[in-house]
Amino acid sequence: MAVGAMLACAPIASAQPPQQPPAGGPPAQGRGGPPPPMTNLQVLPKDTPRPEVIARMQAFRQALGVECAYCHIDEGRGGRTDYAADEKPPKATARVMMRLTEDINTKLASGLGKASPVSVGCITCHRGVSIPKQLPAILTETASAKGTPAAIAEYRDLRTKFYGGMAYDFSEGALINFAGATAAAKPDDAIQWLELNLEFYPKSVRTYLSMAQIYSRKPDKDNAIKSVQKALEIEPENAQAKRLLDQLKSGH
Repeated sequence: MAVGAMLACAPIASAQPPQQPPAGGPPAQGRGGPPPPMTNLQVLPKDTPRPEVIARMQAFRQALGVECAYCHIDEGRGGRTDYAADEKPPKATARVMMRLTEDINTKLASGLGKASPVSVGCITCHRGVSIPKQLPAILTETASAKGTPAAIAEYRDLRTKFYGGMAYDFSEGALINFAGATAAAKPDDAIQWLELNLEFYPKSVRTYLSMAQIYSRKPDKDNAIKSVQKALEIEPENAQAKRLLDQLKSGH
């Protein structure tokens, strides 16, 4: 399912918000009465009630972690405000994403033969960030362009900003898996990622055993043994660590 391509399910329906007309336009009409109708709706039905449209826009904003100005012309006090304008590229992208999710959900309902199957939405992929890339992809791109130290710095920054949310996977196993994917081509870089993991999970037996395996392939028998011994200090009865230590000491 190509849901991972969602880049911007941000506000699609467009209108002047109540009491906030475009710069240079006439004063807001109907103050105290019913708000003016929404304009330039291209994905949602044109007669969609204003409260429903605004609720959808708020859901999109929260899913992407952006503000209205991400897609709309909203320059704040003294600036231009035109929610109906189609000038910003993210707004066009957002319309594509809305149609995509609608198509996916329609096909899910039809293909599964269920009236109300699990549906996808902006939050499915974006998880609170505007560009829904997985953490390994971000780190790989940065490491390739700027080196592993820069990627490590980026990881720290992302963890500071997003830890505790659902945007990225900062679990114990995430960097272990990333280091494992890096180890064959760049074992020293993989060790750096595992050392970083130990800063956040100092009692991670899995991390020490992964380090031992990478060191043994370098080969660096002494550091491999030290890593296994660290694991055994944490879990003295760990069977995997015991076997690996015996193998390293016996030379097999």
